Amino acid sequence: MTTWRSRGHRGDSSENEIDLTNDLYRRKKIAYIKKNPVPIKVIDIDSKGMITKAYFEQKACVDYSGIAQKISIAFDVKETELKSLPLSNIHDHQIQDLKEHAEQGGVSFILVHFKIYNEYYLIPLEMLLHYYEKSLQGGRKSIPYGDLDQKFQIKREANGIINYLPTINTYLSLKQVLREKYIAPRNDK
Repeated sequence: MTTWRSRGHRGDSSENEIDLTNDLYRRKKIAYIKKNPVPIKVIDIDSKGMITKAYFEQKACVDYSGIAQKISIAFDVKETELKSLPLSNIHDHQIQDLKEHAEQGGVSFILVHFKIYNEYYLIPLEMLLHYYEKSLQGGRKSIPYGDLDQKFQIKREANGIINYLPTINTYLSLKQVLREKYIAPRNDK
């Protein structure tokens, strides 16, 4: 159980902050973003109601999905204490989930907390796919902090809210530029 907890909950404190943010968005009727449940099959429960034995029924999808300003959103939350985001923290099925969501017209991204700097960033799907595909070809196995665009930094507000919606608007306004930077070079090969 310890291994599952240490590997399976790498974004817990950040997810708690995002949960609070999403609750505020919902109460203000700005967005409706929910945490996706982890598909677990319970096998045994002790007399106090604690789950003592369970297994994953299927691979979990990304952490969050919902709608904001009539736009479908799906994203995963990650944390790192490093100066880069290891791609090993992002599972293949999560990348596939984000990709399929975007193919249907949704906005897909990773929201990462660089704990070393106490900064949050939105990593656009285009950038994620660029690094992911390069890693499959023997390239770098992480997304370096230094490669992130300051335009995608998410400011933490005084009340602790991680207000990521304005950064999504920035992402949407730069989507064509990102495609040209990260996707067009791949298609030219």
